[in-house]
Amino acid sequence: MMNLNIRSRSLALLVSLVTWTYGYHETLEPLPLKAHSVSGKDAAIIIIPETGVSHVDYAIYANIIQQLFPLRLYICMLDVSEEATLTLDNLPLLLAECSQELRKNGMKQDSDVFLAAHGHVGHLAADYAQAVPHTLRGLILLGTFLPRRFNVVSFPLPVLTLVGEIDGVTRITRVAQTLQAMIRSANFDPGLAVQSPLIILEGSNHEVFILDRLPSQLHTLDIESEVDKTDGMETAANMTALFLINVLQEPESLVNISVEAFRREFDKAQNLTAPIEILRQTTIDDFKSYWVKAAQKWLSGLVGKQSTQIEIDSYVERDPLPPTIMSEHGISYILTFSDVIRSTGGNSRGDDDGTAPQAPDEIAARMLGPERIQENLRTTSIARNYTCRDLNYASFMTAYHTASERARNRYDNYHRGVLFEPDVIVDSEELWETTRLELVTKATTLHVTSTSYRTPNDETLGLLSGLFFCKLLPPDRALEWIYVDSLRRELPAPKTIKKL
Repeated sequence: MMNLNIRSRSLALLVSLVTWTYGYHETLEPLPLKAHSVSGKDAAIIIIPETGVSHVDYAIYANIIQQLFPLRLYICMLDVSEEATLTLDNLPLLLAECSQELRKNGMKQDSDVFLAAHGHVGHLAADYAQAVPHTLRGLILLGTFLPRRFNVVSFPLPVLTLVGEIDGVTRITRVAQTLQAMIRSANFDPGLAVQSPLIILEGSNHEVFILDRLPSQLHTLDIESEVDKTDGMETAANMTALFLINVLQEPESLVNISVEAFRREFDKAQNLTAPIEILRQTTIDDFKSYWVKAAQKWLSGLVGKQSTQIEIDSYVERDPLPPTIMSEHGISYILTFSDVIRSTGGNSRGDDDGTAPQAPDEIAARMLGPERIQENLRTTSIARNYTCRDLNYASFMTAYHTASERARNRYDNYHRGVLFEPDVIVDSEELWETTRLELVTKATTLHVTSTSYRTPNDETLGLLSGLFFCKLLPPDRALEWIYVDSLRRELPAPKTIKKL
């Protein structure tokens, strides 16, 4: 099988770039001896840099693509340094300038143009591509993802998504959501994984596409790469070249290679993100929470055969309904009602911000204490009394053991732990409702503090007897600490939001 990938000992060994600067945009002409396409059209890529990154930092990545792509390929790196903010008003003008300079440099009028965007500008590039799809042949998203407002199935262009496995700016937990949307859509369109491939670059971070380091505000969010930047950049360039081949269906001899490569990468991406999806479904799936169900089972204090005398259903419900228990044929049925709470962190893009945690902030779990359950069963005994703190420790350990072996080893090597503080006991349901689970980073340790509300097991309280409410750490939020937050170059400053 032909392999398009190349290997260089260092970036310095790459061939020298043939560039022209018109105004401030940087252009690369096709490399010598590259073949013309059968259609007679030229191909081109216009690259929009990440916020605060110089456009010339993409020159090596661009040149490797030219080396790997068998046909003539023009590339323009957009200079946006004179623009305070990129918008749909000024972006078309800048792209028109780039296209004009490429044509001055020899590119044909009817060329196949691909738009590439790195990081935070990716959503804007997607908006532009959606608005004028007839001017482009494809969209290339580097260290970013297609916004939720777009469906990859109905998007008018093929989309290549390239994201580092340990990208601290665009976290893998957000990429996993895009992948799950693709999997659901692929049930109706099996060719989607090839038409719009999603590639996770193992061991690479957010700056894998550029020669220099990210600006400080992004550099501190990012995670140290585990692979040599040359290797990561060549892998990204190889996938980019294969994407062009697949979209253009040229050269014909390499199309099948691109198809096979993208199918393999799609399967690999599913394997890499499987723990994320497993724990997401554990927290909430189909309006139920398996995690609260497990927590209520432990909280009952029943073990062995005695634990088979209860059946639990845990519903996710915003209304503060009290849990209930009823008996039938020797089995006690427990219904719990919990609220899975998320915040947007005040970001203008809300939960579509790949920098912010994607998992919920907490599970407000309304459960029954062991005394209430024992009273209902009458013939059982409480083997152990658990606290909310115990349940949150179990959440972290569940996340840790669900994570891949590679992710666990990576986390262990960073020596950034989690400390579970004693529960804060409150004396009213209202206070419990308005107090948040505390997740506070101090030095290199995440401190987790739950709030607990309990009522005595007194039949005069009726449905409010024997309540045991906890603010629980969602297992998928614990996984975000293991996969992303604990690995960043700079951990967040100590702060917490206690009130809803």
